[in-house]
Amino acid sequence: MERIVALFITVCLLLPMVPGRVVALDIESLGINIPNIRNLSPSEQSAPKSAGDMVMESPVNIDSYKLGPGDTLAIHIIVGNSDLSIDHNLFVGADGNVFFPNIGAIYLSGLSLRQAEQIIDVKIKNMYSEPYKLFVLLSQPKKVKIYMSGMVKNPGPLAVYDNSRISEVISLSGGMASGASNRYIYIKRKGLNGKEKIILADLFEAYRSRDLSKDVRIEAGDIIEVPDANNVRISQNKPSDANIDKLLFEGKETFVYVYGEVAKSGRFEYVPGKRISDYISSAGGPTGRALLGDITLTRHVNGKPQQLKINVSDILYNGNSINDIEVLSGDVIKVPSNFFYFTDFASFTNTVILALTLYKMASR
Repeated sequence: MERIVALFITVCLLLPMVPGRVVALDIESLGINIPNIRNLSPSEQSAPKSAGDMVMESPVNIDSYKLGPGDTLAIHIIVGNSDLSIDHNLFVGADGNVFFPNIGAIYLSGLSLRQAEQIIDVKIKNMYSEPYKLFVLLSQPKKVKIYMSGMVKNPGPLAVYDNSRISEVISLSGGMASGASNRYIYIKRKGLNGKEKIILADLFEAYRSRDLSKDVRIEAGDIIEVPDANNVRISQNKPSDANIDKLLFEGKETFVYVYGEVAKSGRFEYVPGKRISDYISSAGGPTGRALLGDITLTRHVNGKPQQLKINVSDILYNGNSINDIEVLSGDVIKVPSNFFYFTDFASFTNTVILALTLYKMASR
């Protein structure tokens, strides 16, 4: 028997080497499954996977969260004073209905969890002769479809958890593209009366001042536009119905430049109404070497540069806000260095020795 097996293996190995003979191996006949490998779209990447895929920032508000297709509810009923309990898992279908055993379809789309509990309570009252307690819980929130446009790496439709924040959906779309604005992000949304409205999100302000209200929560059907940082909205007011579909942005230089003795020199998005102390704060604040009493602001007026000397020390430490002037688009703020600032006695000594050495060399 062993000789037969050895002969069979030898034939199998030599058979492909026979001239003029091509042997095709059927991998499926061997019981091997090859997965279909392909690139996934952002919508597919963010699609529901399991209950463990859900990460909640905070408990759902039973009065403000609105049910819709895709929500999964856990119904818990305790009957009488005994330990008898009845549990149901209800899925809100595409038609907005849930199917409750022995009752049928109940329309819950658009209702809050509290309202849904009241509706279900009315439906089941005649089912139990004993007193009961009803609990309606959200076991998994729905995914909703939104649309990403502008300066993101993967624009297009995206499936995300309802009530997610703007920063989360931008991350799911691959993140911001180079040059994108993180201060002027616009959400186009339909209101209760069917009219569209524009909502502003400011991620820089959200995380600098820890104000998450600026990191707006999304709703189903939102259209999110991330503009180029070189653009500014034509009007800060809500557009009229006639202009709702027109371009929201026009090209304009919208940067302020801060350099010198600050924690992080660079350019910062221009925000109307912000003052010089605000931009120094945006740059991480002054360093220990900063000469705050002699800060210069350079501004172009009629094509000619003008320099203003500003005592920011008086603004920051004495509260003199009169000199805290409003910064305009294109302004350049320079925070000079205090030459006579020393972190310790050793650095002071080294500077004195260097000065004496240079003096002696110049005297020769």
